[in-house]
Amino acid sequence: MPVRLKLAHLLVLALLAVLLTPSGCSNDKNPIAPPFTPSHVWSALGSGTSNAVYSLTEHSGQLIVGGGFTRAGGVIVHYVGVWDGSSWSALGWVMNDDVRALAEYGGQLIAGGYFRIAGTSTVYGIAGWDGSTWSGLGSGMNDIVLAVAEYNGKLFASGFFDTAGGVGAKSIAAWDGSTWSGVGSGIDGFVEALTVYNGKLIAAGHFSSAGGVSAAGIAAWDGSTWSALGSGIGDFVEALTVYDGKLIAAGAFNSAGGVPAVSIAAWDGSSWSALGSGISGGGREVRALTVYNGRLIAGGYFSSAGGVPAANIAAWNGSAWAQLGTGTSGSVWALTVHNGRLIVGGSFTSAGGVPAANIAAWLD
Repeated sequence: MPVRLKLAHLLVLALLAVLLTPSGCSNDKNPIAPPFTPSHVWSALGSGTSNAVYSLTEHSGQLIVGGGFTRAGGVIVHYVGVWDGSSWSALGWVMNDDVRALAEYGGQLIAGGYFRIAGTSTVYGIAGWDGSTWSGLGSGMNDIVLAVAEYNGKLFASGFFDTAGGVGAKSIAAWDGSTWSGVGSGIDGFVEALTVYNGKLIAAGHFSSAGGVSAAGIAAWDGSTWSALGSGIGDFVEALTVYDGKLIAAGAFNSAGGVPAVSIAAWDGSSWSALGSGISGGGREVRALTVYNGRLIAGGYFSSAGGVPAANIAAWNGSAWAQLGTGTSGSVWALTVHNGRLIVGGSFTSAGGVPAANIAAWLD
């Protein structure tokens, strides 16, 4: 066979081999990647948790997960689990009820929630983990803790309670490492979210006044007095964060400062503004916020953001909303960033079509 004809014959055979190889199949020398789909950026964290995830944070380089579950990855964890990147474990013999908030303070992991027992200690709604044992913070609260945050060297805890450490503290209190104190005269409703913005502690929830000052749903504490943020937000605020130099508040509401803003709004220090056309569909509720890869991430119970289909989670880039793959199959309650990935917790069975029991990771 002439050399040129032989070469042509070999080329045809090689082409046929490629064309006849089934899509997604591979051989040892030339692996063929499967077609990209949005679900490929979602992944599960082992076999997930046995019930809803309500809170997420990082501590000592590990992902800490709190919620209403008793097992994670098949391991008994009792409401707080640790994910090290490959497997789940417990933090001692942990809680007897839901964990709704997690944060770090004074080198300890702080947990807040509905529980009354942490490890072998009797506690009331709040406890600290020092790396080996759980202990109470004084005598704790007389009811539930929904949020914890550090401000001006103190730990602030909020929720729905009347006392902290036996001291009058209406829905918010401060811990200095040894004792609890009230925060002014407190807040007349419940406080579900805390963050720090422009040197002030921001508290949000469902209330009409803070420290005797009229403040609808959101207020600021400067270390000595409470103040309103414009005319506030007239309904439920469930999540706070800071993005692009602005305070972001989200929940279930129709306006902020008198400006139409559906379930999410931004405060620039003097006025409120909407983020596009906001959140809609489902329960039209945002329960969690964080910032990931330069974008604001909102999670909750909704079906669209800015008119874009978005199943319970969406991203805002400063001018427009976008979906994260096909989203989650149920509500999102918690968000954080860990090891370069967005971690999403809630009450769902899949994320982006990938089976994921109540917790999943998104990678851009």
